[in-house]
Amino acid sequence: MRRPLTDWIKIPWPLYFAAGLVGALAGLAGAAFHAVLDQADHGREVLRASLGSAPLPGWLVLMGAGALVLVLALWIVRRFAPETAGSGVQEVEAILAGQRTMRWRRVLPVKFVAGTLAVGSGLVLGREGPTIHMGAALGQMASERMAQNNGQGRTLIAAGAAAGLAAAFNAPLAAIVFVTEELRENFEFSFAAIQSVILACCAAVVVSGWILGQGPDLPIPNLVMAPLWALPLFLILGVLIGTLGVIFNGLLLGSVHAFRALPKNLPYLAAAAVGMALGALLWLVPDAVGGGEGLVESLPGKQTGILLLLGLLAVRVLTSVGSYGVGLPGGIFAPMLALGTIAGALFADLVALLAPTLSLAPGVFAVAAMGALFAATVRAPLTGIILVIELTGAEALALPIILTCLTATFTAEAMGGHPIYSLLLGLGDRPAPRAPGRRILAVGMILAAMVAADRLHVSRETADIAALPPTTDAGQAVPASTPDDEGTRTVTPSSQAQARTAPSSQAQIRTTDRPPEPQPHGPAIAREMPEVGSPAPLANAAPPEADRTTRVQDVTSTGMEAPAPVTEHPAPEPAPVVERVRYSIQLISFRKASSMAPFARREGVLDQARTLDADASRSSWHQVLIGDFGNRDEAEAALARLPDRLRDLKPMIRALSPEERLAPLR
Repeated sequence: MRRPLTDWIKIPWPLYFAAGLVGALAGLAGAAFHAVLDQADHGREVLRASLGSAPLPGWLVLMGAGALVLVLALWIVRRFAPETAGSGVQEVEAILAGQRTMRWRRVLPVKFVAGTLAVGSGLVLGREGPTIHMGAALGQMASERMAQNNGQGRTLIAAGAAAGLAAAFNAPLAAIVFVTEELRENFEFSFAAIQSVILACCAAVVVSGWILGQGPDLPIPNLVMAPLWALPLFLILGVLIGTLGVIFNGLLLGSVHAFRALPKNLPYLAAAAVGMALGALLWLVPDAVGGGEGLVESLPGKQTGILLLLGLLAVRVLTSVGSYGVGLPGGIFAPMLALGTIAGALFADLVALLAPTLSLAPGVFAVAAMGALFAATVRAPLTGIILVIELTGAEALALPIILTCLTATFTAEAMGGHPIYSLLLGLGDRPAPRAPGRRILAVGMILAAMVAADRLHVSRETADIAALPPTTDAGQAVPASTPDDEGTRTVTPSSQAQARTAPSSQAQIRTTDRPPEPQPHGPAIAREMPEVGSPAPLANAAPPEADRTTRVQDVTSTGMEAPAPVTEHPAPEPAPVVERVRYSIQLISFRKASSMAPFARREGVLDQARTLDADASRSSWHQVLIGDFGNRDEAEAALARLPDRLRDLKPMIRALSPEERLAPLR
């Protein structure tokens, strides 16, 4: 039956159109913000690498640059839009509740510029906070021009905030659920409102995906379904992560308290001090700064060690709460996901230590812990479950993630914890406390001690890198060769074992299954293949392989080729030309090419690491490879010489096709 025209008129088409427009603009702003931050991350890596040969100490330059950038960002925030400080989620909640107003003309530029300076400098903040706030500002802009009443205006603000989250993590479903779960107290639930949020999220993901590409934002490959008998372990993990969430909320609130207690002119001095600490950490412990997206991608695939993970977890907790307390634009979603990944990897190492026969991949616990910490901290378990699955593509781990998130939420509630955004919203109405100077000093001393311990641990592991096979600029292994008494160069097993100590500038001699070509001089060169028309060995002589081995032994021992009977024999047909297969060691794969160099630098193999040339690679994944070997035996020998922490990645020997070329990481 045809629908009456009056029913079509009743549909709020202007609201839906406005929501789609807000979502598209939020996707554009989020993609631009993401792209700028990616360039900032790359710029930090380039700057850090270039300072190695600078006349001034690299750490000193980074400390000065960090102080200047953070002071400038803080001045922009305090001068033009103080409400842009922090995540922005609690600000959106207050606006929807009618407690505050949105000055979108100020929020949009200040949040973008100051957020770029703060997050791009390396502060432990996430990009999702600014994109959520900017999306809500775009919703306010549209509501002033296109909303027919206050209810539609609030719907557009909520739709813009959801679109900002969807664009930040390429997670539309998690963004939709976030609005209905986190903003439930101030969101008007109606069919039109829900439809508007869905339209905005879809439009944002379409626009951002068109600019940045599609697929999970933080993919973790090789994740398999956890067996049912292992599910009790995820309940234990949920209890531990719930406790960590309550502690994290308390520390974050204390950090905001401490910085709010500073006198009027001291916040700039505090920002300069944090910037100097940030520069020092960027030089000494790069994993301790930044949003942590690289950690989320690389850490689940390896076993780092309990002590190192414990130290990294403690350092990241302190840098996360310290970065947020300064009062600059930035979110806490990404830092929480990184903390959850570290905690999950730490729990996986403990399980492997106490029950080594279980053989569970560390990435299983890391992914579950990511969602659990989000659920315990934000108190939005459904959002945490869906967000982690969309971020990592871990649909096979849905049940462990659900159990861990629920257990973490129950634990946080039992311990008397409260949602972090409710705590931050209530904090804005309280007077500033007294400045806890001794606490700040104590936290700084603890952080310095942890960084010193981490550097000591890393320095002890650098000796393992000497076991890696050296490579040249072309990515080839450099085996050594020993000259014999007659001036010939014969590759021996002992010289192959010593290849890793050969300088990379020497001539490359690749040992293959095919013997070397005859040289124009020296009587000790054995002819491996008879030329067309030349005499061939007897029919009853030893097989070619045995004959070759015997003659090579004669060459190396006496320098003279053993005489062979010469008998007329029909010349063999020339063998067809066969392309030789090359081999390399594949350590790990990433969805983003920008994650390869930080991983290789953390592992100390940046000079040896290679990847497939972009023109020859047909895959959307980016592999980190080591070595270019002429046969599989060489590759297996090099694989056996890798340090234990690289073998924990479960590297594989990969055959390279003739058109695949290796290129150094940049």
